[in-house]
Formats: sequence, C-alpha cells, structure tokens
Amino acid sequence: MNIWILDSESGVLLLYKPYIELMINEDLVSGLLAALNQFSVFELGQSLESLEMVGLRWVYLEDKEANLLFIAADNKDVSADILNARLDVIRQSFISEYIEDKKNWRENWDSNTEKFKPFKKVIDEYYMQWKQAESITTIAEFFDILGIYQQVLNLTLNFTDPTISNKKKDRILRRIEYLFTRFKNSEEVKNEPELNKLDFSMESGINVININPNNAEMITVERKLTELLRKIIYIIKNELGIAKSVQFFINENVFDYIFNNYLHLKELNLDKFLLELFLRK
Repeated sequence: MNIWILDSESGVLLLYKPYIELMINEDLVSGLLAALNQFSVFELGQSLESLEMVGLRWVYLEDKEANLLFIAADNKDVSADILNARLDVIRQSFISEYIEDKKNWRENWDSNTEKFKPFKKVIDEYYMQWKQAESITTIAEFFDILGIYQQVLNLTLNFTDPTISNKKKDRILRRIEYLFTRFKNSEEVKNEPELNKLDFSMESGINVININPNNAEMITVERKLTELLRKIIYIIKNELGIAKSVQFFINENVFDYIFNNYLHLKELNLDKFLLELFLRK
C-alpha cells in the first residue's frame, strides 16, 4: 500500500508513504494523481473514487472542507472497499493531528511539509495492525490473539510491583477507567456487539475473553483492542516515565511472557508490535 496526501487545489504533496516500490518519481506521480482528480471534478462533476492503473487499485478520498486529497494504492487483491476504509482511518487521523480549522489551516501554514513527516510513523502503526489482521486466517488464531491480549492486559494491570505507590496506582487506574469509558462510548465500539462485551473494573482490570470469535468482526476487534492497549501503555509511561515504566513492565513479568511465548507471537505477527509497544519511548 502507498499513501499520498495532497493539497487538492494546488496538487502540492504534503506526505507520501510507500510500501510498494514504484519506479517513478513521487512528485510526478502526485501531480498526475491530482490532475486526474481535477479532470474528473471538472468534466464529470465529481471526485474520483477508485480506478485500476499500472496493475494497482487506487482509491481517492477528498476532504472538500479542508481541500485535502487522500490517495491510496495497493494490489488488486485488496478490495476497493477495504482500501477506502483504511484510507479514511488515515484521513481522520491526519486531520485530527494537524488540521484544527479546516477552512483556514493553510493561512497558518508556512508551506513547510517537514512538519507532516512524523505522521509516517502513525501510518506505519496502522499498516502493521492491518497486516496483523490479514494474517488471521482461522477462528483458532483469533482466539489465540484474544488470549494474548488478555494475558498482556492482566500482567500490565496487576500492579504487584512494590515500588509503585498506592496513590500512583490509583491515579493510573482512574485514567484508564476514563479511557475505557470513552472507548466504550465511541461509535465504532457501539456498532460492534462483541466489543461491547469488554468490561473494566479497578480491581480486576479489563476482561477480553467474553468476546466470541465466531460472532466478531475480527479485523475491527483486533484493531480496537490494539488501540486500547496502546493507549493504556501510554498512560503508564506518561505517569511513571520511560525508564521507570520499563522497570515496571520487567517487574510485572511482561517481558518474561513475551520471550517465553516469542515463537507463537511471531507466528501471529505480534512479536515486533509488543516489543516496540513496551520498549519504545
């Protein structure tokens, strides 16, 4: 999958993130893609939605209010609907990160595209999640993944580490409780019945195993669980600091669990994700 984010009026490339090697200049491609969309708007009265070109499937999403054009290209075995849904996740995330005022954001922008480069890491994270989800081929594998998330959450929220004060523990858990409430109230979670089965308490943490793999939309459930776990780890790192949080994860046997189950985690494409999650700043 390759991602382009452009100014839809000028065609200026704000960000390009490739995962497929294209033997052509990215700026030339950006200009061509923007021109194709403008041609469609002027001649057909509507933006492009999808097309097939040079052996790839391309989808377009235009945020007219912000004058931004989001384009994704991937192999033809990826459906336009899936590609469009993934691109929309990127669109929403980019706008949330960089565009406070859709109508006037360009007036405050100095034309320096370097400010958008950190967003490539966000795309990397989404891409890794989607690849993990694609690797789920059976209900049994999905059940294993749910079990791993449950175990990791149990270890993370045990708080057996005596170096963590009760006051700090209570503060962390209350932040997680607030996070979980917002998570459960989000539209995407409300629309997925199995995610509604998640529950949280200050005493026992988060319960994942009520989810029925046979009834779940596997890609959505894993993506939302990944998002939830990532935010929980962020809260702990934010409260304890990086060095102390790593020591906390060691004391709670998180790394023992990862290393003891490394081969299985690797089979499920969770090894790199979990190590980066707990070790990265």
